Amino acid sequence: MRIAISCRSLEYPSGGVKEYLVSLLGELLRQDTRNSYVLLHSQPRFMGMFPGARDVSLDCSNRLLFDWFKLPAALKREAIDVAFFPSSNMPPRVPCRSVAAMMDLGYFYSDLRMYRFADTLYMKTAMAKTARHASALLAISEHTKKDLMTILGVPRERITVTPLAADEMYLRPVSSEAVESFKARHNLTRPFFLYTGNISPRKNLHALLEAFARIKDQTDADLVVTGGLSWSDSWTGWVESLGLGERVRRLGFIERSDMPVLYASAMAYVFPSLFEGFGLPVLEAQAVGTPVICSNATSLPEVAGESALMVAPEDVEGLARALAQTAADPGLRADLAAKGRENVRRFSWAQTARKTLEVFEKVHHGQSASS
Repeated sequence: MRIAISCRSLEYPSGGVKEYLVSLLGELLRQDTRNSYVLLHSQPRFMGMFPGARDVSLDCSNRLLFDWFKLPAALKREAIDVAFFPSSNMPPRVPCRSVAAMMDLGYFYSDLRMYRFADTLYMKTAMAKTARHASALLAISEHTKKDLMTILGVPRERITVTPLAADEMYLRPVSSEAVESFKARHNLTRPFFLYTGNISPRKNLHALLEAFARIKDQTDADLVVTGGLSWSDSWTGWVESLGLGERVRRLGFIERSDMPVLYASAMAYVFPSLFEGFGLPVLEAQAVGTPVICSNATSLPEVAGESALMVAPEDVEGLARALAQTAADPGLRADLAAKGRENVRRFSWAQTARKTLEVFEKVHHGQSASS
């Protein structure tokens, strides 16, 4: 079987889709020695990242041109049996059987104002068409599977849940020397709570800032955030209006290879999101032994289980209490760290790759994904 994988998501500087593609593809190539893989890249600079696969560059970073024109032609030219699309949509006119991975259906939750209008309009249309035309769908959580069935009417038998997992790099020990070097490089001189990800409405960061403002005088910990401003510069206004200018640090973009030591440097990881298709940073933080505080919204209870302090995303006072308790109680932090490491064991890329490959095989033979 010749399996093609759309790798345009490698262009993203960070994020769940890129992490999913990199980790899953690496594991598929380790496990599967019977089938051949053709990786369709947007640019030549991504070729060679995954030994054992055939690389094809389509020399096109434009999403519409890549998806709608370049990619279908390449699938036909390469005589592909099954095409895999890892970023919640696939182009029209796919000339072979297809599998699409659905991250989440956040575009359909208009009340949460998660994405810009143009992106929302395009993705709602594209995802609905993908749900109708893909040979099979992968959902990264039971929550996403439920949304596929209730919002887009996808029959249960066409969906297979393939959860994410912490990449193996997060499972390696992080030395105290690496932690101290990282802190010195970024001038992190105090204990800190950490948030990683974009600063956008769905991440509920105004609530985090409000909660932190309520407890800042009870602790010597700072709040450190990474990622870009997806929407506007309102972040700076929020920080200043809450009197947090000296206590909140923005590190901006952090290289993927530095993420384990960043998590390990934090006193606790905080993830107050309103909506997640999975919530991979929870597992990444737990894998390196960092205590986690997160919201109890959407897929996060499914991912964290009993291993994190969970708070309703709209409960600012509850989040403030969780921050204060975690900062003040080393025993609580140690207990959360131990529970987190145990929780991480429930998920593995090896298992997810096996389930994904089973779907590819069934689609190739014309079977239902769940049969």
